[in-house]
Amino acid sequence: MQELFKKILLPISGSEESINATEFAVKLASAHGSQIIALHVVDTSVVRQLARHSGKSPGEVEIEMEESGWHYLFHAEEMAKDSAVKIVVLLEQGLPQERILSKAKELGADLIIFGQARGRGTRGRFLDKFLQQVLEHATCPVLVVK
Repeated sequence: MQELFKKILLPISGSEESINATEFAVKLASAHGSQIIALHVVDTSVVRQLARHSGKSPGEVEIEMEESGWHYLFHAEEMAKDSAVKIVVLLEQGLPQERILSKAKELGADLIIFGQARGRGTRGRFLDKFLQQVLEHATCPVLVVK
């Protein structure tokens, strides 16, 4: 069978929706012999906001967010390995939608898989705007998992 999706970009956030998307991506990758590229982006704007409100230095907040990101990525890596799926884990800094779009293009992703966020209020509007930007500017198909 020809590989339909050779490279699947999987943005990881650690949310329940992200875990659902990871499970789906692993099943899809297993069925198609695909490689998953799991990406966690430490949002630099969130680092600044948390530092301002927590009394911690931006460096301390950044380290905490990176540690959480690696935790999420290693969890995805274990899920993939349990199903004999090839996976690469990446942690980057910047604005998530920009890093996701640039990584998809740079790595030649055939598909981006997102977990659908169920935000309300301001968070929901932000997440809708974030996803809309990725959908509009992605150079490959985007699949949103509920």
